Amino acid sequence: MFDDNKELTKNKFLGNKLEILQFPDGYRGNMDSVLVAASVAVERGQKVLELGCGNGVALCCLLHRVEGLKVYGIEFDKRVADLCRRNISLNKFKATIFNNDIATSIGELKSVSFDHVFMNPPYFKKNSVKKSPIRSSNQAKIETVPLSEWFSVAKKRCKPKGKVTIIQRVERLPEIMECLSGHFGQITVQPISSFKDVSPKTVIVQATKSSSAAFTLLAPKTVHRRDTVSGKVVYEDELKKVLRSGYPLLLN
Repeated sequence: MFDDNKELTKNKFLGNKLEILQFPDGYRGNMDSVLVAASVAVERGQKVLELGCGNGVALCCLLHRVEGLKVYGIEFDKRVADLCRRNISLNKFKATIFNNDIATSIGELKSVSFDHVFMNPPYFKKNSVKKSPIRSSNQAKIETVPLSEWFSVAKKRCKPKGKVTIIQRVERLPEIMECLSGHFGQITVQPISSFKDVSPKTVIVQATKSSSAAFTLLAPKTVHRRDTVSGKVVYEDELKKVLRSGYPLLLN
């Protein structure tokens, strides 16, 4: 049982449409969580799996946008998995959350294949950045399972012609492409820039299993702009609809 006043913060997402409880340290849902969920082109009745679902921000965003989904998540940190279940229930959604390492075989999923598998794994390789004294913060930012293993699990769980979607730092794009090689096609890369004319730091990559369709590199989508009247930093119109109203992020 959590003590809301001492252990948890309450944060709003999608223009106050979702209320999410979060721990003050470690993984906290953010814009990337919303963007990766928005880019999953899911349809009613489909099965979706999130690898490393954290406290459930992305899953809640997805369930808010599309009804009638069969949704599963895997999270290795028990207290975070418990909080994910709580957030799913708090927002009146339904999902099955497993408290497992993504690389560990889960009996209930052995016979299940998914239309979509998506993930927002830690951005940094082991020993590539200075560690935080807070263990949960390291778990959120620094990988303990190689990125190749995330894709290995995604390949096993994704049905033929199903899609895998990931958000990651742009410098890891070559590694992502290597992981997709031989098993996925119709690879679409969507760079995300903070401002126009600023180099993208993040990419969303989506690929289709057992496809031979062509590779597509899209023009960057820009998150912010400076308002010409007030001078304030505001969201670009497309991203505002995604981040505040729960619109899909179209990869085209």
